[in-house]
Amino acid sequence: MKKKEKATEAAPQTQCEDNKSSRIIQQVRHLFLSGRQFTAREINALTGGNDARKIISNLRNKERWNIQDIWLSGHKLYWLVADDRQLDLFSEEGGER
Repeated sequence: MKKKEKATEAAPQTQCEDNKSSRIIQQVRHLFLSGRQFTAREINALTGGNDARKIISNLRNKERWNIQDIWLSGHKLYWLVADDRQLDLFSEEGGER
C-alpha cells in the first residue's frame, strides 16, 4: 500500500525548476520582441525547453500579447503583431504646442 501512496504524491517543485521556467519564458518574450517568426519546435530548440505552445498560450491569454499564427505544411508559424496604438513621442501627428 505504501508504494501506491508514493506513486500518487506530486513531486515538490524546486527553486531551480522555477528559475529555469522563468528564464525560458523571458527568452520566449525576447524572441518574439525581436520581430522574427518561429515555429514551436524552433522556440523549444532555442530556449532548451519543451513547452513553447504552453508559453505562447500564456502570453496570449494572461499577458494579452497579440501573437498570430498560420498553418504551413504541418506546423504553425507564430509571430508577434506590433501594437500601433502607441504614438511616437516626437511624431508630427501629435501637433505642435
